[in-house]
Amino acid sequence: MKKKRYSGIIVKSNNKVLLCKRNNEGSLPGEWSIPGGKLEIDETPIDGAAREFYEETNIEITNPIILCGMMKRYTRDGETVKGLMYTFLMNTDSEIIPDLENAKDGSEHTECGYFTYDELPTPISDQLKELIKIILS
Repeated sequence: MKKKRYSGIIVKSNNKVLLCKRNNEGSLPGEWSIPGGKLEIDETPIDGAAREFYEETNIEITNPIILCGMMKRYTRDGETVKGLMYTFLMNTDSEIIPDLENAKDGSEHTECGYFTYDELPTPISDQLKELIKIILS
């Protein structure tokens, strides 16, 4: 079985990261995560990250983004790897706030916020938590 490819962006501002809580109907139900999703055919990870970020937040990427890690994506059973997520980092001087109401896929999230490492909400994947720890250290 060919593994799927995903891509997403961690936004860092003033030693905090942007996280969004997934709705209960789609992928990662009820979990805090980063805006991102499945890459389209022949789409590069960086282009997919920017597209997914825009579709889920209604915010266009204007700052440079850099690859900061790759995480395994699991099926709902939490044990079977279904793909790989390319994770990019964008630094910004001020907190950019997602516009979920006007975003094409904003309904994939119920809320968003900026968090320090000590304030990270739950549930959140161990992989993402470890990557955030490195980014904020």
